[in-house]
Amino acid sequence: MNVKNNRLNRETDRKIIQTVYEMMTREHRPVGKITVREICEKADIHRSTFYAHYQDVYDLVEKVEESMSRRLTETFFRKLDENAHARECFAELFSFIREHREFYYYYLAEGRRFGVLQLAWNMVRERYDESNVTAHMLGSGSDKEMEYHGAFFFTGMTTVVRMWLQNGCREEPEELYDLIRRQGAVQEAMIGW
Repeated sequence: MNVKNNRLNRETDRKIIQTVYEMMTREHRPVGKITVREICEKADIHRSTFYAHYQDVYDLVEKVEESMSRRLTETFFRKLDENAHARECFAELFSFIREHREFYYYYLAEGRRFGVLQLAWNMVRERYDESNVTAHMLGSGSDKEMEYHGAFFFTGMTTVVRMWLQNGCREEPEELYDLIRRQGAVQEAMIGW
């Protein structure tokens, strides 16, 4: 494939993504109410062009979220590599979500999981599994146990972020981190009776 076609493909992809993003954020349309026909009309492309890039609307939205998550995770790791405190790293994550709140509001309203957490978890595992320290580093006895803790954390974080978005992101990113940090003690009290 020549460079011109690559540039054209990237431009078409950008136009499709921008169209759906605007439908979600400006028109307040849930993903389930967006059709390929509407995307094609608004982006001024043929259906065959859409399907050359994506399987369906959900595939497109997943790719957008994956792209945004990758950007966010890279920012998170840059902070981590600068030896920033976890509070600063998570504040960066929550600031990004607040900056793109319209997208995440409608994305998470569809009952989806917060993909950035899974992506970040995979990146952490890739980074640390080589030295086989992930489970022990986080105080867990086994990889299987870490799967349970990970599922609990991902579901809880998704719900917290969803509530934060629904409440208009009233808490500052640092306050949200502090709330999540205290969650362990709250859970211990709730189930430790």
